[in-house]
Amino acid sequence: MRIKLIRGASMSVAMTTLRETLGEEAFILSSRIMPDGDIELTAALDPEEGEAKEIIKPRFSVPATPRKSLHDWHGLDLGCLVGKEPDLDYEKFLSENISFETLNLSVNAPPLMVCGTPGSGKTLTIARLATRLALTGASPLVMTTDTERSGALEQLAACTRILGLDLIAVESSEMLENLCRAKKGRTPILIDTAATVPFDAKGMKILATLQRAAQADMTLVHPAGEDAIETEETVSWFRKNGVRKMIVSRTDCARRLGGIIRGAMAGMSLVEASTGSQLIGGLRTLDAASLNELMTFKWEAASKVAADGTSKTLSPNSIPVVSKRPTHSGSGVIKMNASSVTGAAALMKHIAAQGSV
Repeated sequence: MRIKLIRGASMSVAMTTLRETLGEEAFILSSRIMPDGDIELTAALDPEEGEAKEIIKPRFSVPATPRKSLHDWHGLDLGCLVGKEPDLDYEKFLSENISFETLNLSVNAPPLMVCGTPGSGKTLTIARLATRLALTGASPLVMTTDTERSGALEQLAACTRILGLDLIAVESSEMLENLCRAKKGRTPILIDTAATVPFDAKGMKILATLQRAAQADMTLVHPAGEDAIETEETVSWFRKNGVRKMIVSRTDCARRLGGIIRGAMAGMSLVEASTGSQLIGGLRTLDAASLNELMTFKWEAASKVAADGTSKTLSPNSIPVVSKRPTHSGSGVIKMNASSVTGAAALMKHIAAQGSV
């Protein structure tokens, strides 16, 4: 289905109209400006799924998840808390041992540069932040230094095209420095980087050079649910190399958050966390209360696994929102239903439609 909007309509208004017309599940196939100046979006809906197939139960039963204390189940291994679990105020414990901050995406803020290991979600994070700013009326400058990985540039370009933003591929630290100097104080600046292994001295040196050139606020993007010891070491290495803030990805599909907690306790401030695959609202601010709520929910949900491997059905409304604090400024667009325009899957469909995958 195609939707044409009046001359002069912004891309954010076009996206809002698309949601009102086709609903939240619509994904954008292409966007273009017509000869008469109008904006045209081409969108589609997935066909409804057929009847559910019969579920085949496993031959062997899955043992129930053993009941452990909240911190032991998450892999925190906090020996100092043994015997104190019944009386422990976890929210207070988190607030006293972890620093929480917020992202500064204002015009006058330093450029925001994200870093992380391969597959951590850096590019999707930049796309989400760019979408957030675009829907508040801002036109952020989006740049990427990840110019060698196959498909990396086109993945981010698919999002910026929809938002009507330019994407600049940065080939050198000198180019990055000149662009940031020219745009500083005029518009928010978002910078994606190539994946970096923290134990690779050469890669970390390149990352540090880019950070100095941009005078950027370096923020780590790291997935939840990985091995606690491995995560703690990885996060600690990034911190040793000057990274002070962390955005947690994949909290929607991870079960254990011990590694993230241990990494944060080592001195990495937590700022936001993913809540799903959608671009709009896919990141929410973290604080001690919301983190405690998330940890408790996952712990209690795991303890409900039955011996036959099935689990009690959980209402979508029972899944905690990462934070109740607003992440956007007041905006006519945001005040409408802005839970989702297109998610990661829809973004990949858009890329495929462009012939890049």
